[in-house]
Amino acid sequence: MRAEAGYEIPDELAEIIDFVVGLQGFPYSDWKPTTYEITSTRLGGNTPDTINSLYDITAPTTSCNCDASQAVVEFSSANYSPSDLQVFFQKYAPQLEGQTIENIYGNNNADGFTSVEANLDVQYIMAIGGFIPTDDYVEPINPNILDAFLNYCWTVGNQTNPPLVHSISWGEYGGSYNNQTVQRINNEFMLMGTRGITVSLASGDNGVGCGDKCQSQEFDFPSSPYVTMVGATGLNAQGKEVGASFSSGGFSGDYYRPTWQSDAVSSYLTSNSNNLPTINFDSNGRAYPDVSALGVSLEVVVRGRAQLVDGTSCSAPIFGGVISLLNAQRSLQGKSPLGFINPWIYQNPSMFTDITSGSNSYLCCEGFEAASGWDPVTGMGTPIYSEMLTRALALP
Repeated sequence: MRAEAGYEIPDELAEIIDFVVGLQGFPYSDWKPTTYEITSTRLGGNTPDTINSLYDITAPTTSCNCDASQAVVEFSSANYSPSDLQVFFQKYAPQLEGQTIENIYGNNNADGFTSVEANLDVQYIMAIGGFIPTDDYVEPINPNILDAFLNYCWTVGNQTNPPLVHSISWGEYGGSYNNQTVQRINNEFMLMGTRGITVSLASGDNGVGCGDKCQSQEFDFPSSPYVTMVGATGLNAQGKEVGASFSSGGFSGDYYRPTWQSDAVSSYLTSNSNNLPTINFDSNGRAYPDVSALGVSLEVVVRGRAQLVDGTSCSAPIFGGVISLLNAQRSLQGKSPLGFINPWIYQNPSMFTDITSGSNSYLCCEGFEAASGWDPVTGMGTPIYSEMLTRALALP
């Protein structure tokens, strides 16, 4: 049962009650990555080696014994398979054989139904963030996406030493949410940043989104400016990255555009004023994604077999793993974790390969086009690890 409209808090209680949980919101799911069997017509796809080559990453060969840690966040009791993780390592990253999830906050039923999403998240954050201690947050089934995110945020907030990078590939688009609760979730993400935590969030797999009558963009939840929203790219026939058509991007209706992305977004809107979609969108809203990473034809092991997966669900753990590697190197120099990174991203465009091809039309709605600089398909672009490392180590 849900409230049909907003609620009011009596004046005499307003100073002690911020908001009420559980009255609003509807069932949700992850971004439902698309899966394919590897067949003679769709051959093997991209692997950790592909990603390391694309992004100039030298894969670690041993633990750094430093202050770096990472986690995946699963909702709806999504289970990853420890045995599939070892098969994945044997096949794609043999140096990592024997590495396991260290802590599980919640219940991961290793003998239950295996979630493609959970397997994907664990396999790729651990493969790219090699030898970084990795945890798994497993939120139980909850019909209310707002409550589910609040529970996760409160779990993290009550931990003394939470992991420093969190990858999330869950959310929804097109909903209508209680503003007080949305702002509270935003505050919780902001608090995570102050504690040195980076949140890498899949931007979604619905392209531009598409409202009723094909007239407006539907933005994604959550779209907090205090998380790093990650879009997706694929490889063309020449091996160059292009924006994936499903890569969700546009402008949030929950938050105004933050100052740190104002110049980049204004430049896109001005330079591409004759090439913007005719659908309605609020250009003053928080723009997303912030960055992108490979998200098409990733090889994932599920129930002992390799299959191909598409989605920004691939991109978020990849980018999260990159940030974990940067944190590890900063730790070795006695420096703090990067934490909230969005202003740093927009201040350093040379850390990214600018993706200038691709569009994110969805259903009957015209999408945005990739372009030079920031764009609503691929954000600032995809990582150049060596450049990111130089600038990360230059920070205090």
